[in-house]
Amino acid sequence: MSTGFGMRLILKETMMMTKAGVWISGVCCLLCACTETTGTLGIIETGEELSTVSASFDFTTRTDSLDLDKLPYSSQYGCIGAIRDPETDGLIESSFASQFVTQASFSMPPKDAMKKVDGEVVCDSMELLLFLNQAYGDVNNAMKLEVYAMQSDRKTLNSLTGITFPEEKVADFSRHYGSRMFSFYDRTVPSDELMSSTHQHVIRVPLDAGVGTEILKKYYTNPEWFANNILFHDKVFPGVYCKLSESEGVMVNVAVAALDINFVYRTEDRDQVASVRFGGTPEVFQCTRVENPKSRKKLCEVPDTTYLKNPDGVITYINLPVDEILSGHERDSISMCALTLQAYSKTDDAFEAPSQLLLVPHCLRYRFFSENWNKDDRFFYITKYSSTTNAYVFSNISRLISGLRLLKETGVSSEKDWNRVDVIPVTTTSNGATYTSISYDVSPTSVRLVCGTEEKPLQMQVVYSYFNR
Repeated sequence: MSTGFGMRLILKETMMMTKAGVWISGVCCLLCACTETTGTLGIIETGEELSTVSASFDFTTRTDSLDLDKLPYSSQYGCIGAIRDPETDGLIESSFASQFVTQASFSMPPKDAMKKVDGEVVCDSMELLLFLNQAYGDVNNAMKLEVYAMQSDRKTLNSLTGITFPEEKVADFSRHYGSRMFSFYDRTVPSDELMSSTHQHVIRVPLDAGVGTEILKKYYTNPEWFANNILFHDKVFPGVYCKLSESEGVMVNVAVAALDINFVYRTEDRDQVASVRFGGTPEVFQCTRVENPKSRKKLCEVPDTTYLKNPDGVITYINLPVDEILSGHERDSISMCALTLQAYSKTDDAFEAPSQLLLVPHCLRYRFFSENWNKDDRFFYITKYSSTTNAYVFSNISRLISGLRLLKETGVSSEKDWNRVDVIPVTTTSNGATYTSISYDVSPTSVRLVCGTEEKPLQMQVVYSYFNR
């Protein structure tokens, strides 16, 4: 039977108070009670003739940096590797940790049917599978991956902050599970299959079979531990911590992690070779740790240009002319508010440009990722990179404009930077038109953008709709 990556049996196969006393988590409720200034934006009255008018506004941009210790450590996928940034010569290193899920309906063959040694149930072999979806650097470079146990202390794991946490808070280096030399292109696979667009790149790491044997023994003594994720992690298997021990030059994205425990059991007439699989998922615990290359300061000081660089935390921010846009149009609807961030052509050895960018109010840039602000599109906008134009087009941020004003009026943002929005590379998952998750992009990407200065600002376009009265 099979239940996908969650698990399958295979026959060999502290919220902060703002200065105005408004809880961040309660702002969405406050927003329903619109103020006089922003409440009428977008409301169309019937029985009147609709007209439109357009205008252009200047805006400026700058480079800034994120505090990586304030970004949530949880990520949709993992990064493992060590790669040198060709623009700064900084070494980017990342490690990956994952726990695994079980199911309430988990079951194994009867104990009497299981293969035994000296009367004890045994595991034939155990394997960690890391399914990859992308590689950076030299894809043929051989790397050595080490797999350790995760810390089993839940209090320690829950105390994590940021993506640059100390390794010892996650890894238990006293328990080494296994190691494997690998490259993104596994040359043990036939070349025609390896280069196929449907081929799934995977790192298979053989783990200590004794660990698998202990897991099986625990099932037959305490099966209830396998019906609950927390008990499974605390009592059965804490998870894995994966890091490189040798070489540099490549980094890989881990799309899915899985744990296979292989065993033999007997049916009526013969032995069956089988496997039980546990899948990794961010819903339990999954994180990427980044070793900060500490080379970002020089990028923040480059004149007349701005940068986006991951996972360094180098971002661009925009000062939006919100007051100018809204002035005189309090009774009008902003039909369209668009701006473009134009990229410079990259050098041959530079990282690829990030594929998706998040536009988010500066006051929410950390809370957005940890407090599910993606549920309200008044406070963010996401766009994709266009290779055709080599640019990022934010085609209509009108709701974000009114959202910025509302954050100011409710005291969530400060008077100093209430009209500032940060541009942050992200990865997303969606369910149709709705984003189900938005995470900081920890993969190595880089892009240099045309800067808007006071002397030479960039321009944005706004279209208003109103009824002739």
